[in-house]
Amino acid sequence: MNASRRCCPVHTVLGLPRRGFTLVEMVLGLAIMSILMTGLASAIMIAGHALPNDESRAMTIVESAEVADQLVEELRSAIWIRQHTTTIVEFTVPDRDSDGVPERIRYKWSAPGTALIRQYNGGAEIDILEDVNEFVLVYDLKTVTEEYPGPAVECAETTLSDYTTTVDPMDFNIEVSKWPGQYFQPTLPGNALGWKVTRVQVEAKASGDPVESTWVQLRVPDADNKPTDTLLEEVEMLESALGGSYQWEEFSFSSVTGLSPNEGLCLVLKHSGAGAASADIRYDNDGGSGSFMTNDNGNNWTYSDGKSLSYYVYGTYTVPGSPLTVSRQYVTGVRIALRAGDDPAARVVTAAQTLNTPELLSGLWEADFDVDPTLDYNGDGNDDWAVREGGPFNLGSLSGGVWDADVTLDTYPNNDFTTLSTVEVCFRNTSIGGDGAAFRINADWDGSTFAKIIASLQLQPDNTQRLTVYHKLDSSTKMRLVTVLGLSTDFVTLRLLIDPGSDVVNVKVNGQDYGTFVYNTFTPPHNNRFASILSAGSSAEFDYVSIRVSE
Repeated sequence: MNASRRCCPVHTVLGLPRRGFTLVEMVLGLAIMSILMTGLASAIMIAGHALPNDESRAMTIVESAEVADQLVEELRSAIWIRQHTTTIVEFTVPDRDSDGVPERIRYKWSAPGTALIRQYNGGAEIDILEDVNEFVLVYDLKTVTEEYPGPAVECAETTLSDYTTTVDPMDFNIEVSKWPGQYFQPTLPGNALGWKVTRVQVEAKASGDPVESTWVQLRVPDADNKPTDTLLEEVEMLESALGGSYQWEEFSFSSVTGLSPNEGLCLVLKHSGAGAASADIRYDNDGGSGSFMTNDNGNNWTYSDGKSLSYYVYGTYTVPGSPLTVSRQYVTGVRIALRAGDDPAARVVTAAQTLNTPELLSGLWEADFDVDPTLDYNGDGNDDWAVREGGPFNLGSLSGGVWDADVTLDTYPNNDFTTLSTVEVCFRNTSIGGDGAAFRINADWDGSTFAKIIASLQLQPDNTQRLTVYHKLDSSTKMRLVTVLGLSTDFVTLRLLIDPGSDVVNVKVNGQDYGTFVYNTFTPPHNNRFASILSAGSSAEFDYVSIRVSE
């Protein structure tokens, strides 16, 4: 064997030789790794700064957006808006907790740097976003205009009805229990809204004892054109002032107003004492129509189609005036700008489209009498109606969505009703007597005067209902504005449009317009700033009531 071959190292036979990193290679590798680690650390730091935290713009925007989204969602379901400014909004939304009562929500912001506050159902004020430097509400409004007839225009005094023909002239001797009378109905133009009596003349002469006297009365007739006991006004005719021969005697009337165009009246000449005859009255025994007489102090009357008193009735009538308009405002949307913190770039802008187009109102009272009307259904934080006599509402008076009026209900809380007030009442009188089913409102308060407007629905003996709307001249004197006759015994819907800007009230009954009338204001003897529904002297039922006071 060759000696040189024997001397070769073993590893040269097994494979390639192994070698480690040189010092230079190791130094170079560490340098490269250091550069890589430095870059990685920088990347991690930059990424860390990009993540949101309590102090970052992104977190502020997120918090502001969440608050704005909550406001948007709540405004979308608003059913009426009680207060709206650029920094405050208060509104009512439908029931959320299944108690049958709507919820009231209020947002308020005071000044830069303060919190945005939310209040729910009058509870505690909660800071829902701190350090707010901008909160602006802009309302998209829809204005709805309603035109209604202007105040009734009164004509000059004219002859409304008369009879002066004497085919067969006769004397009627007015005695203690024996009285004459005359039914009459005025001749009016087709567009007349109503009429009133100013003067009456009758042909009369003295009958005997000059100390006697006669009441010249105007009464409401029944369905047979005979006098009822409803006396509108009376004036005394002294026998001592009468002559020995027939003369036209005149008597002035001031309270017989607001008569329906298709309404007639009864002129009654009633003996005022218990002595001798009080006067002789001229009548035609064979002409005219409408005369009547009683022999038993007015308990029974005999009507004649072929006889008539000699008389004149003077007065005026009213026709519609030039149209007026009123406006109501509804919110179709609300634009919202919100910024927390000092960064202008953190501003959030959004908008809410209101699904119910809520009306801007300062007061709302409604009741359909399915449930206790004294609870807070309008969501203003107060019971809607209060029992005048105090105590709880009698749930037993409700049946099938109808209230059998057993107490007086007043709107609560107090309201001055100084802006457009729209009233709707659906009611009926179910027995005869008193003022029947009644609605009353103390409206148009200005601090020293107010207007008292009254609606009275009365069942009549002929099984119809008569609706009369009054205003008060003072605390004790009421005057008719309008009367509607011949209404069925079913529920009657009355709508009053009270416009304090013009001191007028427009009247609609079952959807038909009955004119607009100027109401009187006077100094009140009390501070009762509410509207009322009640039965007055007989039985009454209410199906629905609504009072909306525009903002």
